[in-house]
Formats: sequence, structure tokens, C-alpha cells
Amino acid sequence: MMYHFSKFNSIEQIRRMFEKISDFIFNFARKNYNQLGNRKHDIAYDVHKIPYYGKGIQYACGSQFENGTSNFIEFLTCSMVVSGRRFILDVVPIHPLDDMAKLLDRSLKRVRNKISIEMAYLDRGFNSVSIYRVFRENKIKYIMPIVRSPTVKAAFDKAEGINAYVFHDFKIGQKDIEKVNLILVNDKLGIKRAFVSNFDIAPCLAHRFYEMYSKRWGIET
Repeated sequence: MMYHFSKFNSIEQIRRMFEKISDFIFNFARKNYNQLGNRKHDIAYDVHKIPYYGKGIQYACGSQFENGTSNFIEFLTCSMVVSGRRFILDVVPIHPLDDMAKLLDRSLKRVRNKISIEMAYLDRGFNSVSIYRVFRENKIKYIMPIVRSPTVKAAFDKAEGINAYVFHDFKIGQKDIEKVNLILVNDKLGIKRAFVSNFDIAPCLAHRFYEMYSKRWGIET
């Protein structure tokens, strides 16, 4: 395979070939499995890393030392999460110089051509103004945990002693600002966690975020 890949003039040719194969598999599955019907589906995004031990190549991304190396081949992946099952919808190789928001935007547009999206779930690694903006511009609802920045810590102080608190139009960023909803809600052990979303939810229903977000865990495998 590597011998034949070396005949290609650019990586873009291999990417297009992969996308055609992926689309073929999806279209076959949609015709043969009821789970891939016309109803809306939840999706999850993640970045998968494969340890790389060879000499430097273009797509080797530097990261925290793990499994004997600090170089990884990384992929942005999107899976549909339904009925406890996972179906891979898109895979995008990540170059060290790539803009994650642009990769995500491109992936979302491809995924939307395949299915109708109900909700997207992402982990803390996607917390950035540009990522929030991509979902707003694509009009896709999302849920993700958020890191405790100074402004988020201040919100925790304000919500102390309250089981659930929703901050509407919470500002993320400094010069480049994006507004989100910040949801602070206690888990079953009474520990308060923070989520961000671009849709409203009543504080009395905020505990559902834990059940909703749990759909994402399967993408880790």
C-alpha cells in the first residue's frame, strides 16, 4: 500500500480517496440498517493519537510524552452515537500547522451531508472561541465541559450552595469574544461541574447534562 501511495502527487488525493471509501460504506449502511434513518442523531468529536516512533514526517504532531514518545499521528474523528453503538462518520488527519476550527468546520459540513445532527458532544480539548463560533455558524447544538478559567471560577463562587445555575450569554475570550451558556450543576456526589452549550435549559433540568454527555464516552474506544 505504501508503495502505491508514493505514486500520488499530493496527500489531498489520498484524502479524497479515503472520503469516497468512507461515503461508500456509509451509504451501504444507511440502506441496510434502520438506525441510520432520516431522524436526527447525536454525534461526538474527539482527537485520536497514534504513537509515532520513526523519523520526522510532516504529519507527526508534538505532544506530551506518552508511551515512549512525544510524537503522534493525530486524527480528528466524528462518530454517531446511538443506542449504545458507534458509527464513524468522518476522519480527518491533523497536520501540526492545521487550524482545528477550520478542520472541524470542514468535517461538520461533510457530516451534515450524511445525517441530520441533533446534538454534538466534545471534551475540554475543544474549548476555544473559534470552536464555539463554528458550531454557532453551523447552527448545531453542542455540550462540552469547560476548564476553570478565572471567569469560570468566579461563576462557581456565585453559584455556591445552589444545585444548578445557568449563566446566559456568558462571555468567553478577551478581545475575541463568543457568548455561550455556562451551566454549573451538581453531580450525584454533590460535586459541581461546569458545562457550556449554545442552547438554553432550565436549572431544574440541568442534571440531564450528565446523562446526555455520557453518550460521548464510547468514542474513546
